[in-house]
Amino acid sequence: MTKTIVIDLSPEGCDFAVKQLQDYERDILPGLDEVCRRLAEIGASEARLHLTHADGNTDATIDPPVKIGNGYKIVMSGEDVYFVEFGTGDSAANHGDYTPLVSVYPGSYSEQHAKKYSTYGFWWYGGEKLTETPAYMPMYYAGKKMREELPRIVREVFSEK
Repeated sequence: MTKTIVIDLSPEGCDFAVKQLQDYERDILPGLDEVCRRLAEIGASEARLHLTHADGNTDATIDPPVKIGNGYKIVMSGEDVYFVEFGTGDSAANHGDYTPLVSVYPGSYSEQHAKKYSTYGFWWYGGEKLTETPAYMPMYYAGKKMREELPRIVREVFSEK
Protein backbone atom coordinates (compact mmCIF):
# COMPACT_ATOMS: atom_id res chain seq x y z
CA MET A 1 0.00 0.00 0.00
CA THR A 2 1.74 3.10 -1.25
CA LYS A 3 0.50 6.65 -1.10
CA THR A 4 2.01 9.32 -3.33
CA ILE A 5 1.59 13.03 -2.68
CA VAL A 6 2.64 15.41 -5.44
CA ILE A 7 3.24 18.98 -4.29
CA ASP A 8 4.50 22.29 -5.54
CA LEU A 9 7.51 23.61 -3.65
CA SER A 10 5.68 26.59 -2.23
CA PRO A 11 4.07 27.46 1.11
CA GLU A 12 0.70 26.45 -0.30
CA GLY A 13 2.15 23.19 -1.66
CA CYS A 14 3.64 22.37 1.75
CA ASP A 15 0.32 23.17 3.45
CA PHE A 16 -1.36 20.83 0.98
CA ALA A 17 1.15 18.07 1.75
CA VAL A 18 0.63 18.45 5.50
CA LYS A 19 -3.15 18.21 5.00
CA GLN A 20 -2.74 15.10 2.83
CA LEU A 21 -0.49 13.47 5.44
CA GLN A 22 -2.97 14.28 8.23
CA ASP A 23 -5.80 12.77 6.18
CA TYR A 24 -3.69 9.68 5.47
CA GLU A 25 -2.85 9.29 9.17
CA ARG A 26 -6.53 9.66 10.11
CA ASP A 27 -7.44 6.97 7.57
CA ILE A 28 -4.66 4.49 8.34
CA LEU A 29 -4.48 4.55 12.17
CA PRO A 30 -7.81 2.78 12.77
CA GLY A 31 -6.73 0.06 10.33
CA LEU A 32 -3.41 -0.39 12.08
CA ASP A 33 -5.23 -0.65 15.41
CA GLU A 34 -7.53 -3.30 13.91
CA VAL A 35 -4.51 -5.26 12.64
CA CYS A 36 -2.95 -5.16 16.10
CA ARG A 37 -6.20 -6.17 17.82
CA ARG A 38 -6.79 -9.12 15.50
CA LEU A 39 -3.19 -10.29 15.79
CA ALA A 40 -3.39 -10.09 19.59
CA GLU A 41 -6.55 -12.20 19.57
CA ILE A 42 -4.87 -14.77 17.31
CA GLY A 43 -1.81 -14.81 19.57
CA ALA A 44 -3.85 -15.20 22.76
CA SER A 45 -5.81 -18.06 21.21
CA GLU A 46 -2.61 -19.81 20.09
CA ALA A 47 -1.04 -19.34 23.53
CA ARG A 48 -4.12 -20.81 25.23
CA LEU A 49 -3.95 -23.81 22.90
CA HIS A 50 -0.36 -24.56 23.94
CA LEU A 51 -1.11 -23.85 27.59
CA THR A 52 -3.68 -26.66 27.64
CA HIS A 53 -0.83 -29.17 27.25
CA ALA A 54 0.96 -27.94 30.39
CA ASP A 55 -0.34 -30.56 32.79
CA GLY A 56 1.14 -30.29 36.27
CA ASN A 57 1.92 -26.58 35.99
CA THR A 58 -1.62 -25.39 36.42
CA ASP A 59 -1.15 -21.87 37.81
CA ALA A 60 -0.82 -20.08 34.49
CA THR A 61 -3.47 -18.32 32.43
CA ILE A 62 -3.49 -16.27 29.26
CA ASP A 63 -5.31 -13.01 29.90
CA PRO A 64 -7.46 -11.44 27.16
CA PRO A 65 -5.52 -8.98 24.98
CA VAL A 66 -5.28 -5.51 26.52
CA LYS A 67 -5.15 -2.24 24.57
CA ILE A 68 -1.96 -0.29 25.22
CA GLY A 69 -0.69 3.02 23.80
CA ASN A 70 0.04 1.92 20.26
CA GLY A 71 -1.26 -1.64 20.09
CA TYR A 72 -2.25 -4.57 22.30
CA LYS A 73 -0.44 -6.84 24.71
CA ILE A 74 -0.90 -10.47 25.64
CA VAL A 75 -0.03 -11.49 29.19
CA MET A 76 0.45 -14.92 30.70
CA SER A 77 0.05 -14.68 34.47
CA GLY A 78 0.37 -17.02 37.42
CA GLU A 79 2.97 -18.76 39.58
CA ASP A 80 3.98 -21.28 36.89
CA VAL A 81 4.53 -19.04 33.85
CA TYR A 82 8.30 -19.52 33.69
CA PHE A 83 7.99 -23.29 34.12
CA VAL A 84 5.35 -23.48 31.39
CA GLU A 85 7.28 -21.25 28.99
CA PHE A 86 10.85 -22.45 29.57
CA GLY A 87 10.54 -25.93 31.12
CA THR A 88 12.18 -27.14 34.30
CA GLY A 89 15.15 -29.24 35.34
CA ASP A 90 16.97 -30.90 32.44
CA SER A 91 14.61 -29.23 29.92
CA ALA A 92 14.97 -25.67 31.21
CA ALA A 93 16.41 -23.41 28.53
CA ASN A 94 15.94 -20.28 26.47
CA HIS A 95 14.27 -21.71 23.39
CA GLY A 96 15.36 -19.39 20.61
CA ASP A 97 16.17 -15.71 20.60
CA TYR A 98 12.70 -14.44 21.52
CA THR A 99 13.72 -13.88 25.16
CA PRO A 100 17.02 -12.00 25.09
CA LEU A 101 16.57 -10.57 28.60
CA VAL A 102 15.90 -13.91 30.30
CA SER A 103 18.67 -16.34 31.26
CA VAL A 104 17.19 -19.80 31.74
CA TYR A 105 19.25 -22.98 32.02
CA PRO A 106 18.99 -26.28 33.91
CA GLY A 107 18.99 -25.41 37.60
CA SER A 108 18.60 -21.63 37.17
CA TYR A 109 15.34 -21.51 39.15
CA SER A 110 16.53 -24.06 41.72
CA GLU A 111 19.69 -22.07 42.45
CA GLN A 112 17.56 -19.19 43.79
CA HIS A 113 14.78 -21.19 45.45
CA ALA A 114 14.56 -24.64 47.10
CA LYS A 115 17.90 -25.73 45.56
CA LYS A 116 16.63 -29.33 45.13
CA TYR A 117 17.45 -29.72 41.43
CA SER A 118 20.70 -27.74 41.57
CA THR A 119 21.87 -29.83 44.55
CA TYR A 120 20.48 -33.31 43.81
CA GLY A 121 19.57 -33.28 40.12
CA PHE A 122 15.88 -34.00 40.86
CA TRP A 123 12.98 -32.89 43.03
CA TRP A 124 9.80 -34.44 44.39
CA TYR A 125 6.43 -33.17 43.17
CA GLY A 126 3.10 -34.84 43.90
CA GLY A 127 4.88 -37.93 45.21
CA GLU A 128 6.89 -38.31 42.01
CA LYS A 129 10.64 -37.94 41.53
CA LEU A 130 11.18 -35.50 38.65
CA THR A 131 14.20 -34.37 36.68
CA GLU A 132 12.38 -32.17 34.18
CA THR A 133 9.11 -30.88 32.81
CA PRO A 134 8.92 -29.85 29.17
CA ALA A 135 8.73 -26.31 27.90
CA TYR A 136 5.29 -25.75 26.39
CA MET A 137 6.22 -22.26 25.15
CA PRO A 138 2.74 -20.76 24.71
CA MET A 139 4.07 -17.21 24.30
CA TYR A 140 6.70 -18.33 21.80
CA TYR A 141 4.00 -20.00 19.71
CA ALA A 142 1.76 -16.95 20.08
CA GLY A 143 4.47 -14.74 18.58
CA LYS A 144 5.18 -17.24 15.83
CA LYS A 145 1.49 -17.49 14.87
CA MET A 146 1.07 -13.69 14.85
CA ARG A 147 4.07 -13.30 12.51
CA GLU A 148 2.64 -15.98 10.21
CA GLU A 149 -0.80 -14.34 10.13
CA LEU A 150 0.40 -10.74 9.75
CA PRO A 151 0.35 -10.57 5.92
CA ARG A 152 -3.14 -12.10 5.74
CA ILE A 153 -4.56 -9.79 8.42
CA VAL A 154 -3.05 -6.68 6.82
CA ARG A 155 -4.53 -7.68 3.44
CA GLU A 156 -7.94 -8.30 4.99
CA VAL A 157 -8.07 -5.10 7.02
CA PHE A 158 -6.80 -2.77 4.34
CA SER A 159 -8.74 -4.32 1.47
CA GLU A 160 -11.91 -3.52 3.49
CA LYS A 161 -11.09 0.19 3.34
